[in-house]
Amino acid sequence: WLRESETSFRLVDALLTIVHPELYRHSSAVREQLLANEEIMDLRELIRAWPTLFTAISVVYNRETPFHCDSKSAPQWYDLFLSVSSYTNAILELPMLGIHAHYMPGTAALFSGLLLRHGVSPVDQGDCIGYVFYMQPSVFHFASISLGKWVKYSSLST
Repeated sequence: WLRESETSFRLVDALLTIVHPELYRHSSAVREQLLANEEIMDLRELIRAWPTLFTAISVVYNRETPFHCDSKSAPQWYDLFLSVSSYTNAILELPMLGIHAHYMPGTAALFSGLLLRHGVSPVDQGDCIGYVFYMQPSVFHFASISLGKWVKYSSLST
């Protein structure tokens, strides 16, 4: 599954570099540190095979996700929510921002899942598969890499 998804997951990384370049750089540094770490040499092949700079992926299949905040992140980070397959009438909601958006197949949404309550409605028809890409602060700490700063519009426009 990881090898078959590699191209798609590289596109996920490309989205991250556009939307949060500092997080992309820090996550790249984490990967380099993990590959260089002598203590975890037995994990080197797994680290090389991991197809994204996000340190974790959750898969959600055909289920409504009630409003919640994700606890395993850092507030200044963005998680990436990606919907795939074929289904109709799913809604992604971020109530604190007043967002009530059609969550169509192929949609990618990046936001802080820790800070913003969010949820996805059940689908009317079809199968809804969603991937949630996120970072684990513990991996950054293990690699001795800073969690980074908040992304700002001015840092994206330069």
